[in-house]
Amino acid sequence: MLIRALLPLLGVVLSLCAAPAHAAFAPVAITVAEPDGIERAHWPLTVSVPLPRGALQAASQAHVTDDRGTALPTQARALAAWPDGSVRWLLVDTQVELRPRQTRQLQLRAGPPPPVAAPVQVQEEGERIVVDTGALRFFVPRHHFAIVEGLAAPGKAQPVLGPLRATLEAGERVGGAEPPRSIEILERGPLRTRIALRGSYGNAFDYVIRVDAYAGQRFVRVLHTFINRHAAAFVSLKRITLDLPIAELKPGDYHYGVVGERPRSGDLDDTGLHVLQLDNTHARIGDADAELQLAGWLELTSSRGVVGVASRWFWQEYPQSLAATRAALTMNLWAPETEPAKAGVGAAKTHELTLWLAPPRGLPPHVGAALTRPLVGVVDPTWIATSGALPQAIAPRGATQEFARKAGEAAQRYLTRNAQERWNDCGEVECTTPGLARPRVGAFGMWNWGDWNFRGYEDRTKGTDSWGNLEYDTTQVLALSAAVSGDPDLYDATLAAARHAADVDVIHAYPTRPEWVGMNHPKNPLHFSFQLGGPDLGHTWTEGLVSAYWLTGDERLLEAARGIADYLVARSQGVVRGNPRQWGWPQIALLAVYQATGEADYVKAARSYAERGMAAHPASAPKQFKLALLGDALAYLHALTGDPAARAWLEQYAAAIMQPGGNDDARAFAPVAYVADLTGDAAMRAAALQRLDRLDLGSWGKPFSVNGRLGFRIASLLSEPAPAAASATPAAKQRRREHGTTTH
Repeated sequence: MLIRALLPLLGVVLSLCAAPAHAAFAPVAITVAEPDGIERAHWPLTVSVPLPRGALQAASQAHVTDDRGTALPTQARALAAWPDGSVRWLLVDTQVELRPRQTRQLQLRAGPPPPVAAPVQVQEEGERIVVDTGALRFFVPRHHFAIVEGLAAPGKAQPVLGPLRATLEAGERVGGAEPPRSIEILERGPLRTRIALRGSYGNAFDYVIRVDAYAGQRFVRVLHTFINRHAAAFVSLKRITLDLPIAELKPGDYHYGVVGERPRSGDLDDTGLHVLQLDNTHARIGDADAELQLAGWLELTSSRGVVGVASRWFWQEYPQSLAATRAALTMNLWAPETEPAKAGVGAAKTHELTLWLAPPRGLPPHVGAALTRPLVGVVDPTWIATSGALPQAIAPRGATQEFARKAGEAAQRYLTRNAQERWNDCGEVECTTPGLARPRVGAFGMWNWGDWNFRGYEDRTKGTDSWGNLEYDTTQVLALSAAVSGDPDLYDATLAAARHAADVDVIHAYPTRPEWVGMNHPKNPLHFSFQLGGPDLGHTWTEGLVSAYWLTGDERLLEAARGIADYLVARSQGVVRGNPRQWGWPQIALLAVYQATGEADYVKAARSYAERGMAAHPASAPKQFKLALLGDALAYLHALTGDPAARAWLEQYAAAIMQPGGNDDARAFAPVAYVADLTGDAAMRAAALQRLDRLDLGSWGKPFSVNGRLGFRIASLLSEPAPAAASATPAAKQRRREHGTTTH
């Protein structure tokens, strides 16, 4: 009888033991604001959330709640894991209700999410993948090319549009996109699905196209990337066109957006509509030029429905154009009405756009303003810092409050200055030929958006008008500034920089030197020109790409970082000599990618650079400023591995810096800060903090990147009081490993 009575209790105990481990973390605050004055119903929100080690064992054991505590539909997957297998970064999809200009406070909480009432349906039907959001249906064919085909809203007698085709004209060949070599479902969730197509335009240009569809929504988001694999150093890129047949809709009216103005409208007559962004300040409407910026969206309406397209960063990535007739809607990612682009070998570019189809009044009026970019979910900056998941992150309070303020202000100065810098768009490495001058203002244009230019009209840093190619990791400084400030505009700037770094600044192909593929370009007048030399081990960085990947979940950013790391692995045994930073930057780059992937080969290669760098450059020459970068890299390596040789080198270097007349260069104090945190040396700590206080982050790319990175590095290492004993406490060691290095 007793055994029988205990059986139900035993069953409960066994079920608890068998159940998956639940999350164990405090609610994480997420802020989302509606920026465009558009009513948003069940609107998609994708946000990446960092979590402390051991807090969450499975992505399925977390969900989002709104500001009333109501559980929201949630889709989640891990972007990275801690060494114990727990989730380090969680990419979360949910849907929110937002009134125009409303701000709401959400939370990520422990526990499984509620079921999604009407999830996205994805079916693989042999020759095609069929997607049904509940509000929009389309398919992606396998054996002929279409980005999407058979676009239709549910209901009887609704128009069916498509296929959405793509053409890239380069050199002497017009390349219609060929059937994809592969189609892959990258994300298959109840709230969002992502499908990737990879193939060729048949003219030495490849495409990578990713399509996102959202539960209950009438729009799809498209990320179109082209890659130049042409053997010539440069090829003339004349147009990139996406065409959607719309005759079945029978449109009669158009609406398009202009920055700072009310949307413009009119009747779509037999002449059609054509709007072109010539540069960042001038547009052409029909045959008339005007000083304005197009918002990048165009919508056509009829009694049968609404169709539209919206392009992210439309005027910033000029020249682009939108055109409409009663038969077709056209988006030109490079407008054929302008001079061809000069595409360098191995260059790539990603454009982001959104396409929608709805019944009349099925979406808010002028919804294109909301569809030019996704909503930004801002995670509490203090949570990001204390989670330890983002190396170098700091909190906007306590000992790091002042530098956090300086970094946020400097980031805004950088963006302002970047939009005002004058330069000569002559199209050559040397702008000396008469008649080639083309004055421009601001870091805008398809190749330039997200990068920065050296100061001065026709500067002579390297050739004429060198682009920084984000040297010294501007992307990382923007990512850390976004994380500590919570400013959505800085999140946007981080993504622009990261995509530029991943596309334009990486060598994606080089037929005559295939061993260079994967590496990034150093600073260059034309971003990707090889006329002034090839890869430089002293100018390579991946931390910003990894951080931006974690903040956004954009897998191409991690692919680019991995490509750089793979190149560095191949070079790790081949370097014969080099200045100290050519042994230093590769270590930092490799360990950042190790943190994101857990692949031991990256640590092995970093050790090789460290050992050979220490052998070539003793710690006894502290006045050599490039030696500081080797020291910083050895600090990363020591924090991860505990290597005794690296520690001995670092302690000797830090002691030399502390001697009278040692070296006041700010870069020298990152290794000093690490040794101070490692040993508890109060004098070193004070010296590093004093140097931190004096850092000038400037207002343009180079000082912002150099000193911004140094500031976050020193502040994150010394954000808490130093341990009293010479041997750091276990908690301090753990903090150093998570904040001061790239620990997987």
